[in-house]
Amino acid sequence: MSQTQITAKNQLLVEGNDTKNFMQALIKHLDIDSRAIQIQNFGGIDDLKGFLPIFVKSPRFHIVNKIGIVRDAELDAAKAFDSVRSALRKAELPVPTEAGKPSGDSPEVAVLILPDNENSGMLETLLCQSIAGTPEDTCITEFFECIPNEIPEHRQPKARARAWIATQVKPQVSVGVAAKKGFWNLDHMAFHPIIELLKSISGTIADNRSTSNSLEM
Repeated sequence: MSQTQITAKNQLLVEGNDTKNFMQALIKHLDIDSRAIQIQNFGGIDDLKGFLPIFVKSPRFHIVNKIGIVRDAELDAAKAFDSVRSALRKAELPVPTEAGKPSGDSPEVAVLILPDNENSGMLETLLCQSIAGTPEDTCITEFFECIPNEIPEHRQPKARARAWIATQVKPQVSVGVAAKKGFWNLDHMAFHPIIELLKSISGTIADNRSTSNSLEM
Protein backbone atom coordinates (compact mmCIF):
# COMPACT_ATOMS: atom_id res chain seq x y z
CA MET A 1 0.00 0.00 0.00
CA SER A 2 1.46 3.37 -1.02
CA GLN A 3 1.97 5.91 1.73
CA THR A 4 0.92 9.52 1.96
CA GLN A 5 3.31 12.23 3.05
CA ILE A 6 3.07 12.79 6.80
CA THR A 7 1.14 15.97 7.53
CA ALA A 8 0.04 15.54 11.16
CA LYS A 9 1.77 14.67 14.42
CA ASN A 10 -0.95 12.12 15.22
CA GLN A 11 -1.13 9.14 12.89
CA LEU A 12 -3.83 6.49 12.65
CA LEU A 13 -2.81 3.43 10.63
CA VAL A 14 -5.76 1.27 9.60
CA GLU A 15 -6.47 -1.93 7.73
CA GLY A 16 -8.25 -1.16 4.48
CA ASN A 17 -10.37 1.60 2.99
CA ASP A 18 -13.54 0.49 4.78
CA THR A 19 -11.94 1.18 8.15
CA LYS A 20 -10.38 4.40 6.87
CA ASN A 21 -13.76 5.71 5.68
CA PHE A 22 -15.43 4.63 8.91
CA MET A 23 -12.78 6.43 10.99
CA GLN A 24 -13.19 9.59 8.93
CA ALA A 25 -16.94 9.49 9.55
CA LEU A 26 -16.49 8.91 13.29
CA ILE A 27 -13.91 11.70 13.62
CA LYS A 28 -16.34 14.10 11.96
CA HIS A 29 -19.19 12.86 14.15
CA LEU A 30 -17.14 13.46 17.30
CA ASP A 31 -16.25 16.99 16.17
CA ILE A 32 -12.56 16.16 16.22
CA ASP A 33 -10.54 18.43 13.95
CA SER A 34 -9.77 16.30 10.90
CA ARG A 35 -6.32 17.90 10.80
CA ALA A 36 -5.53 16.51 14.26
CA ILE A 37 -5.32 12.92 13.02
CA GLN A 38 -3.97 11.74 9.69
CA ILE A 39 -5.36 8.36 8.64
CA GLN A 40 -3.25 6.04 6.53
CA ASN A 41 -4.34 2.72 5.06
CA PHE A 42 -1.57 0.17 5.51
CA GLY A 43 -3.37 -2.43 3.40
CA GLY A 44 -4.31 -5.97 4.41
CA ILE A 45 -3.60 -7.85 7.63
CA ASP A 46 -0.21 -9.03 6.37
CA ASP A 47 0.93 -5.66 5.00
CA LEU A 48 1.75 -3.77 8.20
CA LYS A 49 5.17 -5.39 8.49
CA GLY A 50 6.10 -3.93 5.10
CA PHE A 51 4.40 -0.58 5.69
CA LEU A 52 6.03 0.40 8.99
CA PRO A 53 9.73 0.31 8.00
CA ILE A 54 8.99 2.69 5.11
CA PHE A 55 6.71 4.80 7.30
CA VAL A 56 9.40 5.43 9.93
CA LYS A 57 11.84 6.51 7.23
CA SER A 58 9.46 9.16 5.87
CA PRO A 59 11.09 12.61 5.71
CA ARG A 60 8.61 14.07 8.20
CA PHE A 61 8.37 11.14 10.59
CA HIS A 62 10.22 13.22 13.18
CA ILE A 63 7.05 15.28 13.77
CA VAL A 64 4.98 12.22 14.75
CA ASN A 65 3.92 12.26 18.39
CA LYS A 66 1.31 9.49 18.55
CA ILE A 67 0.53 6.43 16.46
CA GLY A 68 -2.63 4.37 16.64
CA ILE A 69 -2.86 1.07 14.78
CA VAL A 70 -6.20 -0.60 14.06
CA ARG A 71 -6.65 -4.03 12.51
CA ASP A 72 -9.18 -6.84 12.59
CA ALA A 73 -8.78 -9.80 14.92
CA GLU A 74 -10.24 -12.14 12.31
CA LEU A 75 -10.15 -15.57 14.01
CA ASP A 76 -7.77 -14.76 16.87
CA ALA A 77 -7.32 -11.41 18.63
CA ALA A 78 -4.20 -12.51 20.49
CA LYS A 79 -2.55 -13.70 17.29
CA ALA A 80 -3.48 -10.45 15.53
CA PHE A 81 -1.97 -8.41 18.38
CA ASP A 82 1.21 -10.47 18.30
CA SER A 83 1.46 -9.83 14.56
CA VAL A 84 1.21 -6.07 15.10
CA ARG A 85 3.79 -6.24 17.91
CA SER A 86 6.17 -8.12 15.64
CA ALA A 87 5.78 -5.47 12.92
CA LEU A 88 6.41 -2.67 15.45
CA ARG A 89 9.50 -4.43 16.77
CA LYS A 90 10.85 -4.86 13.24
CA ALA A 91 10.37 -1.12 12.62
CA GLU A 92 12.06 -0.31 15.97
CA LEU A 93 8.95 1.40 17.32
CA PRO A 94 7.56 1.13 20.87
CA VAL A 95 5.82 -2.20 21.39
CA PRO A 96 2.74 -2.19 23.65
CA THR A 97 2.42 -5.13 26.02
CA GLU A 98 -1.37 -4.94 26.01
CA ALA A 99 -3.87 -4.05 23.31
CA GLY A 100 -5.62 -0.79 24.05
CA LYS A 101 -2.80 0.46 26.30
CA PRO A 102 -0.30 2.95 24.80
CA SER A 103 3.43 2.46 25.09
CA GLY A 104 6.47 4.64 24.49
CA ASP A 105 6.94 8.33 24.02
CA SER A 106 7.55 10.39 20.88
CA PRO A 107 6.02 8.43 19.37
CA GLU A 108 3.52 6.88 21.72
CA VAL A 109 2.00 3.78 20.16
CA ALA A 110 -1.41 2.23 20.85
CA VAL A 111 -2.97 -0.80 19.18
CA LEU A 112 -6.67 -1.62 18.80
CA ILE A 113 -7.68 -5.07 17.63
CA LEU A 114 -11.26 -5.03 16.41
CA PRO A 115 -13.80 -5.74 17.68
CA ASP A 116 -12.72 -5.37 21.33
CA ASN A 117 -9.08 -6.45 21.77
CA GLU A 118 -10.21 -9.85 23.04
CA ASN A 119 -12.64 -11.61 20.73
CA SER A 120 -12.49 -12.76 17.14
CA GLY A 121 -14.13 -10.54 14.56
CA MET A 122 -13.70 -7.35 12.58
CA LEU A 123 -15.14 -3.90 11.96
CA GLU A 124 -18.36 -5.46 10.68
CA THR A 125 -18.74 -7.26 14.01
CA LEU A 126 -19.11 -3.87 15.70
CA LEU A 127 -21.42 -2.64 12.95
CA CYS A 128 -23.69 -5.63 13.53
CA GLN A 129 -23.62 -5.02 17.29
CA SER A 130 -24.81 -1.47 16.65
CA ILE A 131 -27.99 -2.71 14.94
CA ALA A 132 -28.60 -5.74 17.16
CA GLY A 133 -32.15 -5.91 18.51
CA THR A 134 -33.68 -3.67 15.87
CA PRO A 135 -36.65 -4.88 13.81
CA GLU A 136 -34.45 -4.79 10.74
CA ASP A 137 -31.89 -7.03 12.44
CA THR A 138 -34.62 -9.57 13.13
CA CYS A 139 -35.55 -9.51 9.46
CA ILE A 140 -31.91 -10.01 8.46
CA THR A 141 -31.71 -13.05 10.74
CA GLU A 142 -34.86 -14.49 9.19
CA PHE A 143 -33.48 -13.81 5.73
CA PHE A 144 -30.30 -15.78 6.37
CA GLU A 145 -32.31 -18.58 7.97
CA CYS A 146 -34.52 -19.00 4.90
CA ILE A 147 -31.76 -18.60 2.30
CA PRO A 148 -29.35 -21.57 2.42
CA ASN A 149 -25.76 -20.36 2.42
CA GLU A 150 -22.30 -21.64 3.22
CA ILE A 151 -20.88 -18.46 4.75
CA PRO A 152 -18.39 -19.42 7.50
CA GLU A 153 -19.49 -18.20 10.91
CA HIS A 154 -16.58 -15.78 11.26
CA ARG A 155 -17.49 -14.12 7.92
CA GLN A 156 -21.19 -13.70 8.66
CA PRO A 157 -20.84 -10.16 10.11
CA LYS A 158 -19.68 -8.97 6.68
CA ALA A 159 -22.77 -10.48 5.04
CA ARG A 160 -25.12 -9.13 7.72
CA ALA A 161 -23.63 -5.63 7.51
CA ARG A 162 -24.18 -5.58 3.78
CA ALA A 163 -27.71 -6.86 4.22
CA TRP A 164 -28.36 -3.88 6.53
CA ILE A 165 -26.98 -1.50 3.91
CA ALA A 166 -29.34 -3.10 1.38
CA THR A 167 -32.28 -1.77 3.44
CA GLN A 168 -31.14 1.85 3.01
CA VAL A 169 -32.28 4.34 0.37
CA LYS A 170 -28.96 4.27 -1.50
CA PRO A 171 -27.48 0.84 -0.78
CA GLN A 172 -24.71 0.81 -3.40
CA VAL A 173 -21.94 1.72 -0.95
CA SER A 174 -19.29 0.02 1.18
CA VAL A 175 -19.61 -0.29 4.95
CA GLY A 176 -17.19 2.60 5.49
CA VAL A 177 -18.93 4.96 3.09
CA ALA A 178 -22.20 3.89 4.72
CA ALA A 179 -20.91 5.47 7.94
CA LYS A 180 -20.40 8.75 6.11
CA LYS A 181 -23.97 8.55 4.86
CA GLY A 182 -25.37 8.03 8.35
CA PHE A 183 -26.40 4.39 7.97
CA TRP A 184 -24.83 3.41 11.33
CA ASN A 185 -25.60 4.81 14.79
CA LEU A 186 -22.18 6.22 15.64
CA ASP A 187 -23.31 7.01 19.19
CA HIS A 188 -23.72 3.31 19.93
CA MET A 189 -21.61 1.92 22.76
CA ALA A 190 -20.25 -0.78 20.43
CA PHE A 191 -17.94 1.88 19.02
CA HIS A 192 -16.66 3.01 22.44
CA PRO A 193 -13.20 1.32 22.08
CA ILE A 194 -12.64 3.15 18.79
CA ILE A 195 -13.87 6.44 20.24
CA GLU A 196 -11.47 6.09 23.17
CA LEU A 197 -8.56 5.48 20.80
CA LEU A 198 -9.43 8.50 18.69
CA LYS A 199 -9.72 10.71 21.77
CA SER A 200 -6.39 9.44 23.06
CA ILE A 201 -4.59 10.06 19.78
CA SER A 202 -6.09 13.49 19.19
CA GLY A 203 -5.89 14.65 22.80
CA THR A 204 -9.59 15.47 22.67
CA ILE A 205 -11.42 15.84 25.97
CA ALA A 206 -14.35 13.46 26.19
CA ASP A 207 -17.66 15.03 25.26
CA ASN A 208 -21.08 14.13 26.55
CA ARG A 209 -22.02 12.36 23.35
CA SER A 210 -19.29 9.74 23.68
CA THR A 211 -19.23 9.25 27.45
CA SER A 212 -22.75 9.64 28.74
CA ASN A 213 -24.85 6.78 29.95
CA SER A 214 -27.30 7.49 27.15
CA LEU A 215 -25.25 5.41 24.73
CA GLU A 216 -27.52 2.70 23.39
CA MET A 217 -27.00 -0.99 23.68
